[in-house]
Amino acid sequence: MVKKTWWIAWLLATTLLLLSVSSVLAATSNTNMGFKIWPAQTTTEVNKVWTISFNVPLLSTSVNSDTIFVTDSKQTKVATTINLSPDGLSVTVTPSKAYTAGDYNLYITDGLASWASEQLSEMIIVPFTVSVPAKVTEPAKVIVPVPVTYTSSVNLIVTVTDDFKTVYASDISGSLYLEGRNGNRLGPTSKDLITGKYTFNIYADDDYSLNMFGVSNNVMNTQSIKMPTIKVPIIKIPTTGIPVSTKPTVKTMNLVISSKEGVVGQKSGSIGGRIIPDQYGVPVTVSNSTTTWTTSTDLDGNFVFYLPAGSYQLDVECNDPGYKKHRYKLTVTAGQMSSPLEPVNVKEPIGTLGLRLDLPLVDAGSGVLSGIDTTTKQIVGTVNLDAVVEIYDTALAIPKKIITAKPDKDGKFVATLPSTLIGKKLQIKVIDSSENVYILDMTSAVS
Repeated sequence: MVKKTWWIAWLLATTLLLLSVSSVLAATSNTNMGFKIWPAQTTTEVNKVWTISFNVPLLSTSVNSDTIFVTDSKQTKVATTINLSPDGLSVTVTPSKAYTAGDYNLYITDGLASWASEQLSEMIIVPFTVSVPAKVTEPAKVIVPVPVTYTSSVNLIVTVTDDFKTVYASDISGSLYLEGRNGNRLGPTSKDLITGKYTFNIYADDDYSLNMFGVSNNVMNTQSIKMPTIKVPIIKIPTTGIPVSTKPTVKTMNLVISSKEGVVGQKSGSIGGRIIPDQYGVPVTVSNSTTTWTTSTDLDGNFVFYLPAGSYQLDVECNDPGYKKHRYKLTVTAGQMSSPLEPVNVKEPIGTLGLRLDLPLVDAGSGVLSGIDTTTKQIVGTVNLDAVVEIYDTALAIPKKIITAKPDKDGKFVATLPSTLIGKKLQIKVIDSSENVYILDMTSAVS
């Protein structure tokens, strides 16, 4: 049987754009994982209705909330109504209630079938962001003088190359964006694939980060680069009638995408490893002073990052709060992989982090601290060498830190308490270098 080519389109508020799956996706992704990610969209419509058009009629029984659906940033399905047009050539996706501000994904799955019972060859994912504008109170009408200043804009030009300093071959405009400190996102307004340059037009001051995401080995990977604060210039309007130049300020930066080929060519290195027991989807992060990379473990519990040579921090999270997070300091050398010495045990209980209290204080179990009374002057004990001990008064509406104690070379610590403890309810918090926490609390205040 000759497999027909499907065409799919997405509708913005009033504009119909019919695009070929093969042509559009070749321009936005070079993965071959059975699904494609389309360029991210931004809308201010909280009741946004998506219209998806097809070049062949759909089989009505294949159109439902399992084959076309929307998820929020936590991958939870959003309630929607799915309607197939009478001619079978388009589907509308209407939210059951207004979207809240945030990030969403529209899924068009390969469970869809045409009247001829031919399934869609690949699942399509359309990321979109709903930005809810702040309510504006209508001010009283006043006579406003002609403003004497206005803001211009900043054009940020990002040059993307691979490890070998050659122009990155793929179009990543759908995976590249700026994000402000409040989560507002901005995509590139233009691109030049010959030079590898992507241009962002910026009209507001903010602390932006440059972000890129992609999919490899069935897991989502991200890279986030901190940027210096962007200040949009303020232009003064002259009073002499001389025209004002509106030429934007231009800033530049480079993005180097490291790869497996770069490691082989000794241009980059890598950090990799595995967890035990094997588990899919455990979050893993690598960071340095300017950049953060994230991924998760694959089906076999493995993870890998391709990175420039340098020093990094590796953090392996756990999907259960009762188990330890793990942190490592690693150095990456070009052409080599750095790894923890042993597989990372993500089922290792946090435990007490080595906390042992000297009498009369007692860890009574179940997180209960006992033995403190009005005569207690110090809390003495031992902890793991990489831990610190913080003492809080939790009788207050907002707990107040009383003292921080660090262990000596033998792990012993001494925390000297205030002269008066009456009315105070003490908490001992032990925090290790991987930010694991063990807490003991008094059941009632000292009286």
